[in-house]
Amino acid sequence: MLAHRIAVRAAAETALAALRQRRTTVDLDGERGTIVPVGPPDTALASDLVRAATLPPTTPQTDSLIRILSEDVPKALEDVRRGSGLTAIFAGRERREAATRADAFLDQTLEWIDRTGAVERLRAVDDREAPRPVVALDVLVAPGGPVASAAPDLSGAAPLFLDAFGDFPSVIAGLADAVARERAAHAAVVEAGRTQREAGAVNALEGMDIDRLREATGDRLRLTALRDAGVRTVGAVLRHPVFPGQFSGVGEATAARINGAARALQSAAREDAVVRIDAEHRDDQTLGLVAALQTWESAKALVGPREQELIDALQPLATMVARGASMALVVAGQSGRDAGELVQRILTLAEDAWRRRQRIDASTVELHADPWQDFLQRPAAFFALLDEAGLTKPAGASTRGDLGDDLIAQVEAFTLDTSRLSASLRGYQRFAAAFALVQQRVVIGDEMGLGKTVEALAAVAHIAGTTPGRAPYFLVICPAAVVANWVREAERHTSVRAFRLHGPARLLGFQRWIDEGGIGVTTYETLEWLRTRTPDDLRLASVIVDEAHYVKNPDAKRTMNTRALLRRADRAILMSGTPLENRVDEFRVLIDHIRPDLSVDQSDDSPLRFRKQIAPVYLRRRQEDVLTELPALVEVEEWTDLTDAEARAHAVAVEAGDFHAMRQLAMTGGPRSSKVESLVEIIKEARANDRKVLVFSYYRAVLDAAKRAVGGIVFGPLTGSTPASARQDLVDEFAGAPAGAVLVAQIEAGGVGLNIQAASVVVICEPQLKPTTEWQAIARSRRMGQLQSVQVHRLLSEDGVDAALVRMLARKAKTFEDFAAVSETASASAQAVDVSDSKLIAQVLSEERQRLGAAVNRPTMALSDIPAPL
Repeated sequence: MLAHRIAVRAAAETALAALRQRRTTVDLDGERGTIVPVGPPDTALASDLVRAATLPPTTPQTDSLIRILSEDVPKALEDVRRGSGLTAIFAGRERREAATRADAFLDQTLEWIDRTGAVERLRAVDDREAPRPVVALDVLVAPGGPVASAAPDLSGAAPLFLDAFGDFPSVIAGLADAVARERAAHAAVVEAGRTQREAGAVNALEGMDIDRLREATGDRLRLTALRDAGVRTVGAVLRHPVFPGQFSGVGEATAARINGAARALQSAAREDAVVRIDAEHRDDQTLGLVAALQTWESAKALVGPREQELIDALQPLATMVARGASMALVVAGQSGRDAGELVQRILTLAEDAWRRRQRIDASTVELHADPWQDFLQRPAAFFALLDEAGLTKPAGASTRGDLGDDLIAQVEAFTLDTSRLSASLRGYQRFAAAFALVQQRVVIGDEMGLGKTVEALAAVAHIAGTTPGRAPYFLVICPAAVVANWVREAERHTSVRAFRLHGPARLLGFQRWIDEGGIGVTTYETLEWLRTRTPDDLRLASVIVDEAHYVKNPDAKRTMNTRALLRRADRAILMSGTPLENRVDEFRVLIDHIRPDLSVDQSDDSPLRFRKQIAPVYLRRRQEDVLTELPALVEVEEWTDLTDAEARAHAVAVEAGDFHAMRQLAMTGGPRSSKVESLVEIIKEARANDRKVLVFSYYRAVLDAAKRAVGGIVFGPLTGSTPASARQDLVDEFAGAPAGAVLVAQIEAGGVGLNIQAASVVVICEPQLKPTTEWQAIARSRRMGQLQSVQVHRLLSEDGVDAALVRMLARKAKTFEDFAAVSETASASAQAVDVSDSKLIAQVLSEERQRLGAAVNRPTMALSDIPAPL
């Protein structure tokens, strides 16, 4: 019986050891735990554990009896045998005495067993004849069951039933295969980039005169003999290294220095060579790079970092299922944690993996038949892929604005979930999205053309991709002109549903948004309607305020409505490439919308301190800092003299204080008007060079004059009265028109929110009252995706109002640089900051009256008093 009990316990220990040996530690999105697989054959293992756990319990008396019978009685019987019978004749006195004592002990023990009923007690704990228990596997996780009582390290386990996981190994294998394809495609891109870089270095070295060898060594190398022999470039030396005695005067030391200098220049050339895609220089290396980028884009559209995270977390489970496991014991990694929560997490991750595998299987990514044409149609996407592949030179600190080192470290360490994002992000765009998510309520002040929309959508996609359950609510507030563009971009770049909360169908869109969640896109004019209908308990995951300078007036109704919605949001992104136009106070209003707790000085005398104070919430980068492939910007001031008739009209307008007439008269006097002649010449040249042209003016009359004068294919005018839905259609028609087409647009309408990369010549017919208005208009054309250099022509009258405006606007531009941009200088005057439109008009009129000898002190009208002809 004792041997039986020992054997049962030994079998249980063996079973526990087998379970412990199978333990696999898993990391489930930061939650560590242990999984132990079991299958049908393990019912025997479970039976051993149950049998040991159900051995009849013994009392101290029973244990003593078992010890006597198993140890003392056998010893006494042996003593009796050795000291009795024939053996006693030869035994010594000690053996005979021991036998006598043993015999007495046996008599006493037998009498004690008979008297106390010890045999019955032994029968009560003897289960040798009991049948082996038949148990189910789930007994292993029963509270207080055999595992819990025998193995504290496995106690508290929760069951994970794997009956529904039959195809799970193929799910994980499919994800792994997609990830492998993406990595192979990425490696091909890197190799194509290396090939192009190497080719660029070779070309540079083939064109590098051998005199550069002297610069590399600092020695007076003897190179005449090489040149006379036809070795004229560093590339030639690398192809055929010099050996001692090959040329006159070239010994061993000189040959070594020449070859060493050539290798040093080769290393420098490789370091300096850049990977680029030049639309005007299509060689084999560039074609190979473009094709590799296209393939990689299609591969990465199916997978991202999340797929690899799921593989890492769930591969152990897939392996267990493949080996026949039907259940797993799940043990929490931290004491006190509920293993049931870990099981639920596993099920959630497994469901995510299944869903992603189904999406991969259902995907029908079709590659453009001609990768080069694909690039010409979507250059911005290819440049972004190039940047994401790490093949462009890093912009370094320029991507980080004025942020502090600690915040930069937090942002760079942030893992962005791109599972709901289909766009490729450039490094600086990824940084902006992570900045918005880390800081939660921010102003993105990136210069126009850098992709603030994609940056905001990347943050939205991250939130949507990491929020379990129903889709969170996002709200975009923007000018009416760009509602269609926001909806289009959201649908194009994310898998988050977007709804138009503006226009005739806004009520239907609003109801679907409330029911389904996702991105609601509305306008400043619709805010009050939206705010009063949104349920009080609805919480917004994020509010995005586009062209945020629209809400810089704290007393305006749209500002108050915007603030009310911002208070209901967990996160906020205010977007404006020009957050500061006239007053630093207005910029402070933007900061106050999202971070009223942020301490900002009220004085305007230190732009540097101001930027440091707002750094935790404000990120701004410039095009030239982060877009290495951005085409050149050529700005030309086209100065003209007023005609005699225009000069007379100008004097009358000055005397009358008619500021608008002063600004238009050089364009509205017919085909012989001074600026019209310049405009016609500019467009004639643009058409000769197969370029499209954007013509901007504040005034409808000027646009009409421009349209009459230029002839040919002319679109527009695109004005403030053009319906929002029709604006993008007009831009699309212009984009599809042949070279030489012209689009005329009011600068306040066409210069905001629309992407017009089809044009590479921009004409601004008169100086605008805000420098940022012109910058916005230029950025409509000069942005990611523009392949040609951009020409900007400003039509200016030498002896009219334009000269005075240019001088004063230069001071306003300086103010913007000091306070809102990344700048070397750290001072600005409060007077310059405080110049408003009405003051600007008054100053211009005063200067013009003085110049023309008119009455200096005649009252002038503010801008709000002058009706603007539209």
